[in-house]
Amino acid sequence: MAVKKKAIIIPTVIALLAGGGLFACNTLSSAAKESMMANSKYSAIPAGENDLSKVISTTGNVIGNGTVDVTTKLTCPVSEVKVSLGDMVKEGDLLCEFDPTELQEEYDTLKKKMDNSDKKEKSDSSKNQRDLEAAKTKKEAALARAQRVIDKAEEVRDDAYEKYNSLCGEYNNAVNNNDPNYDYTGVFASLKQLEAGLSDLDDAVTTAKDGYNDTESQWNDTIQKLQDVIDGEAFDIGSDDQKTLDKLAEQIEQCKVYAPQSGIITALNVNEGSVPSSPSLMTIVNTDKTVIELTVKETDITKIAEGMKAKVTSKVLPGEEFAASITRIVNVVSTDVSAEGSSSGYKVEVTLDETNDSLLIGMTASVDITIEEVGEKLSVPYSGIIEEDGGDYVFVAEPADDEEGGYIARKKKVVKGAESDFYVEVKSGEVKSGDLIIEDPKGGDLPEVEDGARVKVNEKKK
Repeated sequence: MAVKKKAIIIPTVIALLAGGGLFACNTLSSAAKESMMANSKYSAIPAGENDLSKVISTTGNVIGNGTVDVTTKLTCPVSEVKVSLGDMVKEGDLLCEFDPTELQEEYDTLKKKMDNSDKKEKSDSSKNQRDLEAAKTKKEAALARAQRVIDKAEEVRDDAYEKYNSLCGEYNNAVNNNDPNYDYTGVFASLKQLEAGLSDLDDAVTTAKDGYNDTESQWNDTIQKLQDVIDGEAFDIGSDDQKTLDKLAEQIEQCKVYAPQSGIITALNVNEGSVPSSPSLMTIVNTDKTVIELTVKETDITKIAEGMKAKVTSKVLPGEEFAASITRIVNVVSTDVSAEGSSSGYKVEVTLDETNDSLLIGMTASVDITIEEVGEKLSVPYSGIIEEDGGDYVFVAEPADDEEGGYIARKKKVVKGAESDFYVEVKSGEVKSGDLIIEDPKGGDLPEVEDGARVKVNEKKK
């Protein structure tokens, strides 16, 4: 019986396999798949509030708020250095001193020479001034004499014209009265004589006036020459010697070098007793504000603008985040050269809203520049979204309420909103905050997740 049973059973199984082989294989494949899903660990990230603002992420170095190179044109030795590398200084602090001995000796020698020369110049100047005043006085006297000559010539001329006019009147009156006793011939002869002399008297007045003008012109020339000499003396005050003396005085004053701004000494190129090998003595970086210099790719530079908000983090301050904003964009491409090669981009400066003394000059910082403000939104990982039947879905791992434990995958519909690089906003749907969203449910090395399947999950932190 047993054999028959077997004989009967075996054909039945064979018949089943022959007629429904596909069903048997599918049944076995589904079971195997369920087994694999139940024994595989899927990554899952909880849904929750995430900032979906769009950002540009990059790194940079802390540079401080403004760098100043302290320079000099002096070529004398440094007598004393008051600071060390890394020192904090205040604006106006004495940084170093040059030895002014040679400059002072040169100044004193030139000053003595100029003082002696100045005494002579002052003596000459006094004489020239006296000559000028004397010339002005002589001019006035000469013009007074010339004026007297004019006055005398005009007086003689006027007397002659008066006498001539009077005699003409007398002669005409006698003619009109037909005076038989009047000496017509004698008076007429006198009139002719007087008339001939009037022209000479007019010429005498003109000559006197010309003499006045000539005298004035000659003395004006003399006075102007003296004035030119005096003006030239005043111009000589700004001579080459004086300019040299002023320059030496300025260099002596520059022997004491003071801090042009407050900050930290980040480079020191001077040593006591030596002459600086370059114009740059030291570099001071202002630490009033914390500034990070970034290099932004050309594909991103047009997306940012001064005033945009940013977040700054650093490995040296784990867990801390600092608010900042873009304060400067250099719209000229530059190339940074490093051990790994060179990279081009645009320099951008980001300034922390509040200065942080823990971020030291030269430290590396990570910066996220917000180019579109969205804010905190209920969201799920981008990798958990699948598209099916014209809709968007996620698989939520819900704790299994049975003895086997683990999780049950539940397919739930979502309506997407704003997106970031990692998260997608859930505007509506069946997902709530805290739901575990399975990553890559339809891809990757693990079996595709199916609705209702038992799964194991490895919960990842956001």
